[in-house]
Amino acid sequence: MGAVGAEALRWCVDSFASPIPRDDIGWQSLAEVHALDDVEIEQLMCCRVVRVDEQWQIELLASQLRSADTGCEATRLMRLLCMLVRAEMTTGGVSTAALDDVTLRIALREESDVSLVMASCVRLARVLACKLDAVSGLAQICENV
Repeated sequence: MGAVGAEALRWCVDSFASPIPRDDIGWQSLAEVHALDDVEIEQLMCCRVVRVDEQWQIELLASQLRSADTGCEATRLMRLLCMLVRAEMTTGGVSTAALDDVTLRIALREESDVSLVMASCVRLARVLACKLDAVSGLAQICENV
């Protein structure tokens, strides 16, 4: 793994719980369906699962995503995206709409036009967009445009 990959994964070692076994068929399927590289799967495996079940949490995470994106902080953005992809989100009374715009803006970027770390963020944002669609109907945004 190159210096970029090592830097991108360093945060996993110190900050998050132990990963799920690498031979888990679910991880392989996720990689295939979303065209994720081994680095992205490793990042997701290293992240501990958090519960996001209050509106203030969604608003805070959306703000942090926007800040990391506009500040060109790809490593921080990657951590946030991984956390959101792994997060347990409930639909009862909590709207994920605050995450929709920033997630789509990242997900719709062309991977070949950005750095390697940011390309990972683009792929992870695409996974998050699918999750947000499943949780709260992200597709409605496209239908209303």
